[in-house]
Amino acid sequence: MLSPVAPAHGKGGVQDIGWSLARGLAARGHDVTLITTARADGLREERAADVTVQYLAGTTPMRAARAWNAVSQQAVQRLHATRALDVIHSQSFCGVHLAGRLSLPVVASLHGTHVDELRTCENLLRENLSSGAFREAARSAYVWAVMRHRLQSEGAGLRLCDAVIATSREQHALLARDYRVSEKRLHDVWNGIDTALFTPCPADPAVRAELGAEGAAPLLLAVARLYQDKGVQHLLRALPAIEQARPGARLAIVGDGAYRGELERLSTSLGLGARARFIGAVALERLPAFYAAADVFVNPTVRINGYDLTILQAMAMARPVVVSNIGSVPTAVSDGADGFLAPPGDARALAEIVARVLADPARAAGVAALARRTVVERFSLDSMVEGTLKVYEHAASALRGVGAA
Repeated sequence: MLSPVAPAHGKGGVQDIGWSLARGLAARGHDVTLITTARADGLREERAADVTVQYLAGTTPMRAARAWNAVSQQAVQRLHATRALDVIHSQSFCGVHLAGRLSLPVVASLHGTHVDELRTCENLLRENLSSGAFREAARSAYVWAVMRHRLQSEGAGLRLCDAVIATSREQHALLARDYRVSEKRLHDVWNGIDTALFTPCPADPAVRAELGAEGAAPLLLAVARLYQDKGVQHLLRALPAIEQARPGARLAIVGDGAYRGELERLSTSLGLGARARFIGAVALERLPAFYAAADVFVNPTVRINGYDLTILQAMAMARPVVVSNIGSVPTAVSDGADGFLAPPGDARALAEIVARVLADPARAAGVAALARRTVVERFSLDSMVEGTLKVYEHAASALRGVGAA
């Protein structure tokens, strides 16, 4: 398995999915090596949970940049010479350069695409220009140019892969339309989470107090890396209207990132004070107690991409979720059934939806119960691992010319 990031690099969806899949495969008796970018501390290799992880010297940590293609191909060739590989799995586009090179089936899992990134950058560029945030606008324009180049250089390689995994209905359609991946090579496997770790439990009053809510005060929870495209700024702008409808409402923001300073300044300018509390990053094992303490989970992302795992985690904890109607999110959330969809970037609409959810606890509880069932039935780790294994088998058979249709 190739991935630009691993858990040692920090928190994030791609590393969580890749590592969960690697551990799940190893637990079923498969021999798994995860090849990723260099570590800052220089460690070259380690073994954990029966998975071997190789950190490639000479590469840029967390980025499949210039040296990555050559160095990663050499690493795979060395591994194949000693251990006779059966399949290469690329998490994102970082391994598609190996398709057709080593007489081995190459499977690619797409958690997002260049097309998604381009559209997100265009939206952020408009938001930043309208608000006078010219430095952020310049950054959005730069990322747009990088993604455009990568679309041209990497997009064609995707069609050479023996199988491509779409992680949502929306991604499936995009891969077929914009990347022209043939339907016979496209497979649907939804990302999964640990439904045993994220399982409903009573709220702990001490945790609610830690998050800023006392007694029966309504508590909103956002869990995200703090970057502009995660949209937390829109939730902060929505909070005064939510408070007006539901007095005493509090917001806890769990996560960290480069945009945190901007968000804290926005919170101050809005006069939110202690009503919006920045918790910082926390260990995965602590998150279930945080979800359990919340009355509503809110994900206001403006990023056009796959669905954030935090949405699935909150749903698995039987929490009502209010999330942006964007990208692949509708694969995970059916509006009014197991969650609530909000227009992305619209603070007023977000406030109205959150206030309605808080005003009707009985309905919120029913929606939350169905949310738990949705995740257990469609987004479990077991489903993800078993679905991926079937894709491996299909790809290997197609490469041998057996059952290629």
